[in-house]
Amino acid sequence: MNTNWRFRDHRGFQHDAVVVIGAAGGVGALAWALPLSGATGWMMMAVGPLLALLVAQTDGQAPRRALVTVMTAAVGAVLAGATWRAFAGSVDPLAAGHALLVGLLAGLASSSALVIAHVERVADRPLARVLVDARATLGAPGVEERALAERAAIAHDRIVDGLGGEVGPDGRRLARLAEDVTREVLAMAVRCRKLRAELERIDVGAVRQRAGVLTAAAEASADEGARADLTRAARAVVALDERAQALSGAATRVRARLELQVAMLEETALAVAARQASAAVDHADALAPLADRLHEAGCDLHDQADALAEANVH
Repeated sequence: MNTNWRFRDHRGFQHDAVVVIGAAGGVGALAWALPLSGATGWMMMAVGPLLALLVAQTDGQAPRRALVTVMTAAVGAVLAGATWRAFAGSVDPLAAGHALLVGLLAGLASSSALVIAHVERVADRPLARVLVDARATLGAPGVEERALAERAAIAHDRIVDGLGGEVGPDGRRLARLAEDVTREVLAMAVRCRKLRAELERIDVGAVRQRAGVLTAAAEASADEGARADLTRAARAVVALDERAQALSGAATRVRARLELQVAMLEETALAVAARQASAAVDHADALAPLADRLHEAGCDLHDQADALAEANVH
């Protein structure tokens, strides 16, 4: 399964990084002002718990939270301590500007550990690879089977998105059925396209014409052996025509079934959308009394403002 990596929350990452850098800069300033002995340890003890606190607030996945929090805090503390030790460990006494700058650098280095908490792996949709393979076989977008496959994939995505990650048994069952039907539609579209490709290779008109020519030649031949061979050849060509017709009928039935399955997927997608619309209407109706009360409160405020204005005039 192909996977991609992405930031869950760019703004949250930037906010946390700024906080960590500022805190590390503050520790650097304290190391100059007090001065602190063992400033490397103080830097690590300040940055590590701060990272743990920030990650614990932003990571909502409980089973994952403890491991991610510990890893982020440990890596960040090590990076902050290593940076401070590398740039300020051997400098004694520290100048104010130097201490502040090294503190900020330590915070910048330690903030890179936030990647552990803010980057997540996103798996491709289950049908993504199947759809890519089907497109490669079905050909250009203008091909009928390709268009049906695209419609099926779009309907599947609408169903899944409409369910919105519903974890109930009905939601899981519907999502699973939609995926199964879409997979079958894609496979059926590929088979239908292959059948049509086979039919396109056969010139039915030329086959029938050749059968007529062979039959006429057999009737006109005076040689018994040649007549028998020509008759057998004519029958073989007629059989080829019959098989081509059977193949055409099969392709028509497959395409009809394909149209039916795609229509069922699109109907299901509309049903899911209709349920969403109904829920939205119910939510809007529930907000109506609140809106009425808000309007009444606004009218009361307006009346009070008018009364105060008249009192001030008199």
